[in-house]
Amino acid sequence: MSLLKPLAQFFRSLVHLGYPGNSEQSLKKVQKIIGYRFRSQTLLRQSLTHKSSVSPENGEELLSNERLEFLGDAVLNCLVTEHLYHTYPDRQEGQLSKIKSLIVSRKILGEIARSFDIGPYIIFGASEEKTGGKDRMSILSNTFEAILGAVFLDGGFAPAGKFLKRLLFDRIDEILEDERHVNYKSLILELAQRDGFGMPRYETIGISGPDHAKEFTVRIEIGGVVLGEGSGSNKKIAQQVAAQNALALYDKERIISHSKGVVKDELVSHR
Repeated sequence: MSLLKPLAQFFRSLVHLGYPGNSEQSLKKVQKIIGYRFRSQTLLRQSLTHKSSVSPENGEELLSNERLEFLGDAVLNCLVTEHLYHTYPDRQEGQLSKIKSLIVSRKILGEIARSFDIGPYIIFGASEEKTGGKDRMSILSNTFEAILGAVFLDGGFAPAGKFLKRLLFDRIDEILEDERHVNYKSLILELAQRDGFGMPRYETIGISGPDHAKEFTVRIEIGGVVLGEGSGSNKKIAQQVAAQNALALYDKERIISHSKGVVKDELVSHR
């Protein structure tokens, strides 16, 4: 039994050498992409190491990028907050909070990591690689934060700020103008509360697909009236789509009529 652990580590090392993220040339490419040259290549390699490629039973969890992701998340929030404060002096605290929530969201960070083609350089275990981990938004966004954390440890706040300017800050105006990033749940909530209907009610009415590619279908009700449905790869996305569809159908007087039973026909729901 004593030989099993060394053998397992040896074979894992052979698997890891096959990943782009472990070659010196690939590490150079990543540094070129992010615009920062690491003094510690070990930090960069760790930031690219997904937990699926390390062995919990051998106490290797600390070799993954999860701790760097934790640090990177804190650095990200600090530097994004500072940037927004100075860049938008005419925005109120509530407006800045909404912008920040969007900018640091998994969706935005994942899209940015994908646009710079970071996925192929992430070091995965075999099972995660087979199920499309290198293109999964949650993994891409986590890796973005881990790389930021590594940059901060390697060089401090100044290089971390330059990293974010290169990859994120220069895109903020473009992100804010993109309709895909509109928070439809927030908009429909404001309408519903303004008109006295209270909080919209979201109900999951369907889940389909395999575990690694599920699709959720959600229904939205306002004032007891069904206004729309939406589908997506998780509940949050499905709720956003449902809220977007509800906005197209939103009519205060008609909702009041339906909720009182004056009008008998049902509103049409949309996917």
